[in-house]
Amino acid sequence: MNIFRPDPNYSALVDHNSRVKTVAIGLVGESEFEQARASISDLADYRDYRDWLDSREGLQVGLSMAGVDAATVCVSLSSFLEWRGLTGASSDERALDAFAALALIVRNSPASKVLAVVSEFEYAMHSLEVAAFAGRRDYQGWARHRREMRTKAITAGLRVEELPVRVGGFVEWCACLRQEPSEAALDCYAQLLLEYLTSDASGSD
Repeated sequence: MNIFRPDPNYSALVDHNSRVKTVAIGLVGESEFEQARASISDLADYRDYRDWLDSREGLQVGLSMAGVDAATVCVSLSSFLEWRGLTGASSDERALDAFAALALIVRNSPASKVLAVVSEFEYAMHSLEVAAFAGRRDYQGWARHRREMRTKAITAGLRVEELPVRVGGFVEWCACLRQEPSEAALDCYAQLLLEYLTSDASGSD
């Protein structure tokens, strides 16, 4: 995702057609706020949901007055926590905003190509189960091949998103569908997971 950061406190995305830079300000629904307070460190500073919402909306107004296109984006807390677990993102509002930026761009302009990212540990754990891994001599060969795929896709003018995946979940998914755990299936799994995590099922009230 093409995210740039005009300030370390929030993330922004760039629309590929208009080149307009939009700051995404993440929100969760009121019914999820108490759970969010236990999961997102910054939220402990606010008295209640209304106090936090006022702060988020104030940030949006301030950015807009400064000439920055800013949008509040409501996301599901469970989806944010799942994404955070997959990516190793921090437990703060900055990470929530980064996830909101991802959700906004995926909702508005689905990626032309989604590539699954596999860690070296998971590659080793599942190297015998996944046909996609068997054709590569080692993790370095797999990682090099995937980098080449990404470069080719970008060179061809495609917008590429990458999402870390848990290979065990992918293997179970393939078993349910009775299909071979191929490289194409791995990327399809990543695409479906990305679309699910960034869907509009935000839990807002």
